[in-house]
This record gives sequence, structure tokens and C-alpha cells, in this order.
Amino acid sequence: MQHPDVIDPEFHRIKDDGARREAWVRAIGGVFMPILDRSVPVPRDVGFRCWRVGPILLSAIKAGPQAVERTQTQIATQAVDHVILRLYTGGRSSIDGPSGDREIPEGALALYDLSQRSRSVSQGMTGINLALPRRMFDARIGEVGALHRGLFLQEGRPLLRLLSEHMRATRHCLDTSDAWQRELLATATVALCNAALAPTTDSAHNRPAILAIEVKQFIEANLGRSDLGVDVIRARFGLSRSPLFAMFEAEGGVATYIRNRRLARAMRILSGVEGGKTQRVSAVAYACGYENLKSFSKAFHTRYGVVPREVDETFRPDARWETGSTLLSWIREL
Repeated sequence: MQHPDVIDPEFHRIKDDGARREAWVRAIGGVFMPILDRSVPVPRDVGFRCWRVGPILLSAIKAGPQAVERTQTQIATQAVDHVILRLYTGGRSSIDGPSGDREIPEGALALYDLSQRSRSVSQGMTGINLALPRRMFDARIGEVGALHRGLFLQEGRPLLRLLSEHMRATRHCLDTSDAWQRELLATATVALCNAALAPTTDSAHNRPAILAIEVKQFIEANLGRSDLGVDVIRARFGLSRSPLFAMFEAEGGVATYIRNRRLARAMRILSGVEGGKTQRVSAVAYACGYENLKSFSKAFHTRYGVVPREVDETFRPDARWETGSTLLSWIREL
């Protein structure tokens, strides 16, 4: 029986190539979208084992040839305020950067800000991922988003070497440690991250990326308010129209973003993903900020191609994609 704080799809048990490919996509697709060559089978020895350890997640990964992307759609719909620090322990990989793709040396650490787009390509790799909320970083590091897609090499950096060795060792401790020990390991891991990434001099703390996440989290928490819109957001965050509109330009505007999040929540409720008793369509509409059932049904049909009353548990796979996988839900809870 799998531990409730561990994710391990056990790919080696999946004999069918197609099923194994689908399981791989499900395992990581909530956070990074994998792009696989369908002519190349996903190897039987790929692996992904993730531990939830207090305020962090640590995962060991072994991947076959693939590209992985953090897409604009994922960023817009998930609004997660987290960072992944990945230690590359083997294989060949590259990461996109402002001046083109960069080869990732074995032993390097790469930082991925989940509020920004990224793309990496691998011919097959092994590594250890550390996911933690932005709030866990010390202010002396500055805006951690400025380190997005940065590579950190251990040579001449003893603290980075210590962090890397700690990540390797911790990965082997988690299955045999108790809750108290894991909490101490999480505290030590966060402290080492801050020590290893802190610059020699303090840097300015830049807020724009964090503010965008905070606004989206506010929207997510207030989808039931029928008055949720530009004026409410401006009043809450003290924003003028221009920066607020710029923040949502990629999503088609503030109103479009709010509408899509309301409809996504409605789909989750109607398909039973959020649990609880079956609700009347009118109750779901009101819970998602719609005062008019007709306008709700029309918007829902435009978005999903069905009317709300046609949705049942068979729509759950699509609804779960809206919220992401278990991995994504864990990240949200950190």
C-alpha cells in the first residue's frame, strides 16, 4: 500500500507502451507538459517518486528522451507561486535561455519559476527536484524569479555542493524517516537553499511577478462573488487600470480570465471532482458567481460544447486536468 505522502506510478509494472506513456504524462503533466516522440517507446525503467515533506516536495526522476514545457496556459490557470530547483545527476539535457539553448552539465542545479514559461530538452536524464513556495526564500536573495532558468555550477561554490549532496542524501532518507525527522529535514533543506542561493551582497526585491500571482489567487478565492471584476481587484490591490490590464493581456483580459476560472470551477463541481452531494445547476451557477442561469448555461456551452445539465462523472478526467494532478494539488498546499 502506497504511503499517502508519496507519489510513485511504478512505471516498470506497466507493460503496455501506450499505457506507460499515458501514465508518464499524467505523472508530470500537471506541472510541466511533456512532449514525447510517439515513435520512441517510454522506457520501462523510467521513474518518478515524490515525497511530501512539510513545506516542500522532493522527487527523484529518471526520464527518457523528451522535451518538457511550462506553458502559458498552465501559468494562467494554475496561479501557483512556487519554484523548482532541479539537480541534474546524469544524462544529457539543455534548457532554453535568453540567448538560446544551454547545455546542462552533470551536477548542475537549474531553477524554474513556475510563474514563468520554460522549456528543456533531454536525451534521457536522472535528477532530483525540490519544489518550495516563493515565500520560503530569504529577502536577501531578492526576487527569486530573476533566477528563472538559471544554472548553478558547484565548482568553486561549496554551499552549492553541500546543497546538492544534501538533496541526494535526503532522497534516500525519506522512506525510512518518521514525521518528526522529515520535518527537520525540510527545515534543513530550506535553510541550505537560502544559504546556497544568497548573493554576496543584498539585491533589491522586485514585486511584479509575485503581485500577479497574488491577484490570481485572490480571484480564485472569490469566484463566487458576482461583483468580482476590475474595480474589486483595483480596490483590493491599489492598482491602476494599465498595469492590471497588462497583467492579463496574455489571457485575453481580466473578464475573460475570471469567466474561464468560474467555468472551470463549475465543471469540477458538476463532474464531482470536488466531492460532496450532487448540486442543482442553478446552485452551481450561483456558487461560481453567476446570477443568471441562462447566461451561465450559454457561457458553459461555449466553453465546453455541452450544457451544464449534461455533465456527469464521465467528465472527471477533463475536470481533473483543469485542476492538475495530485502533484499539482500538493504544490498548491505547500
